[in-house]
Amino acid sequence: ERWLGAGSATLLAAAAPWQPSRSDINLGVVTVSGGDIPFNSTQLQAGRLLSGLLEGRSPVVRHRTMHGGDTLEIRLLPARFGKAYEDYRACTAKLLPVNFDQVRQSQIGFPSSDVVLDAQGRARLDVVLQYMRADPNVNRIELDGHSDNSGNRLLNRDLSRRRALAVQEYLVANGIALEQITLRFHGERYPLVANSSEANRAKNRRVTLRLAREAAPPAPSAPAVPSS
Repeated sequence: ERWLGAGSATLLAAAAPWQPSRSDINLGVVTVSGGDIPFNSTQLQAGRLLSGLLEGRSPVVRHRTMHGGDTLEIRLLPARFGKAYEDYRACTAKLLPVNFDQVRQSQIGFPSSDVVLDAQGRARLDVVLQYMRADPNVNRIELDGHSDNSGNRLLNRDLSRRRALAVQEYLVANGIALEQITLRFHGERYPLVANSSEANRAKNRRVTLRLAREAAPPAPSAPAVPSS
């Protein structure tokens, strides 16, 4: 049964009874609605409430009841909050910084005309590697090397190949099996942007990396044992 009526409620970080020298902290107003979540606080309110909980304060909501309009106070005790908060922090520390949709396609740039991975490119690949170590279902990598149009077509095709190889070598050196990687190179055929300036040409010197999840082939069935 719902007790809080719709409207504005007051949110406080109330001092504990054993803290007589402290007064309650008024965190402002929250809007109570009729949905499954009675109210949401702002980020600032949540941060101040968290600080209060760590000091032993209690979250308090003061409002009126849905029926009759009587004043209602809801108070949560901070018992064992410190332990629960440390468990939460330990859990979030293990979370990956990205999800699959964020790493399924990456552009590894080559700002100079070189074929050597720079620090930014290695850092981007390290994020991909971190994700793959945590998600064994991601078992295929496609690499497509590209160039700008600065040189002739044969040279550009070779540059795109060598850039794709540089990425492949980095992945293999960091534990990715070579058979998981498909490598292609296209020279200047597929620019991201028009090769109309040096900044644009730098964007076109790249290797596109795509991750894929492929189901493992079924295990071969055991040969039938002839009956004697």
